[in-house]
Amino acid sequence: MNSFSYKANALLTFSLTILALMCAMASLTDHFNYSLPTATVQILNVNRF
Repeated sequence: MNSFSYKANALLTFSLTILALMCAMASLTDHFNYSLPTATVQILNVNRF
């Protein structure tokens, strides 16, 4: 029969593996995203009080 420490170790290892996979997927999506935002600002009127 497994002790509590073996079960906790398995759960911690599994959760860290899932976290590492999520970080790798987020890194890959950032690597392949090529966004080129552009903005044009024009001042039409300045109101002075």
